[in-house]
Amino acid sequence: MPAGGELGLCAHGSTPPWRPFLDAALLRPVNENWSDNHEGVGPESIFFWASGINEDPEQFFAQEDADLHDEDPDSLVCLYGFNEGGGSGGGVYYHQGCHRATVFLDMWDHDYAMPVAAHPELWHPLETILSHWIELIRIGKVAAVPEHAPDPLLGEGDGLWRLRSYGEGQVATCVSAWDRLCDAIETRMPSSAAATPSSGGTVAQESLLTPLALDAASAPERCFAREFLTHSRRPLFQYIAPGLLLPPADEREFVASQALSRPTRVSPHAVPAVCLFPAAPRCGGGDDDGPRVVEVTMETTNGFYYGCRDVLAEHPPLSWIVAAGVYSEPVKRTEAVEDLAEEGFWLLLPFRLEGGEDLGPGEQVEEGGAGARKSDGSPVGRGTVDELFQHGYKPFGGRYGRPQRLERLFEHWTTLIEREVWSVGGQGVEGTMDTFRDADTERWRDYQIPPTW
Repeated sequence: MPAGGELGLCAHGSTPPWRPFLDAALLRPVNENWSDNHEGVGPESIFFWASGINEDPEQFFAQEDADLHDEDPDSLVCLYGFNEGGGSGGGVYYHQGCHRATVFLDMWDHDYAMPVAAHPELWHPLETILSHWIELIRIGKVAAVPEHAPDPLLGEGDGLWRLRSYGEGQVATCVSAWDRLCDAIETRMPSSAAATPSSGGTVAQESLLTPLALDAASAPERCFAREFLTHSRRPLFQYIAPGLLLPPADEREFVASQALSRPTRVSPHAVPAVCLFPAAPRCGGGDDDGPRVVEVTMETTNGFYYGCRDVLAEHPPLSWIVAAGVYSEPVKRTEAVEDLAEEGFWLLLPFRLEGGEDLGPGEQVEEGGAGARKSDGSPVGRGTVDELFQHGYKPFGGRYGRPQRLERLFEHWTTLIEREVWSVGGQGVEGTMDTFRDADTERWRDYQIPPTW
């Protein structure tokens, strides 16, 4: 009870300073006109992906789903129904036999995670899922905001919970992951090549790029790629991964590498793809010399292609020829998309992946089986060039096509350095982009990021 008497009153009957907070924190009451077709004002959801405890006794026990996937009777429970944007069969499903849970966007997700025994890595304690949701709020990726709140990082949508294109905390965690990767490489470089103080020293270091270089490349004034590139240090080497270079420090060279950010955008809210780490040119001698490029088409780069096409104002061609390398995710913040992800990345390879054996959704990977795979264990699309290190189905919630976070790529590359899967020389990580062909061999696990949100 606050000092001064009754709840809601201060001295002299004035409104206490904490009352506006409580008024804003209260869930909206159910309007008497609320109906199944969402007319009127309905109850707020418990989270961005979950509407609340499933109170429908006919849907609480997912008997049909259990039968379909050979699970025991009464083993599957739909604890939370899915929020708007999901479809039939969506929700937080709990398996009473193994005491694990997972999140389905709709019924089409079921095949990726069931039967449960075949996909233990995609089922987690319920508290782990809820903790991840709390983390999304903490880092600012998901926000509880008033309806129609003005925020340039929010897509369209109604209701309390809104997904932002990136959270403020994600920039800091991505920069920290970058520092750890750089440190892992620098500590393994020959002493003559690493004679300059590292990130732990007191000497101020140059950032990866200056704001002027990003201005010249038409990168938006506020976007994840700009914040990462201007807040991350430029390390003591050239190669951050096999065949992948740091972004050119020279402004003209950097602008020349940005074929997808320089065209006119559909609106000021459209964020184009930025080439973060371009592929090094071939240096084998002869006719094979020259830049390593990728043809971006809807067949070979489905998710990346449609993202780029949507942010361009002019009528897009059927394909683009761009440099191979790591690109940021293009987004339209004004779109009512369930999963905007400026913090995402796409690695465009200069060759097509074979992928794993032809497995259907939900079929288990045999021990020792070869072929590049996504985080959920499913094979990458045969003939694609952009699906290496990507998610697939997401057990903590989210649409299938949302790209993996850049910080997760840095974390994974750090483990490859520490485990000596990749070697380090005087210019950084050794090898060429052909090193990534190992993902299509029995070494595919080295090129699979464990599943997360």
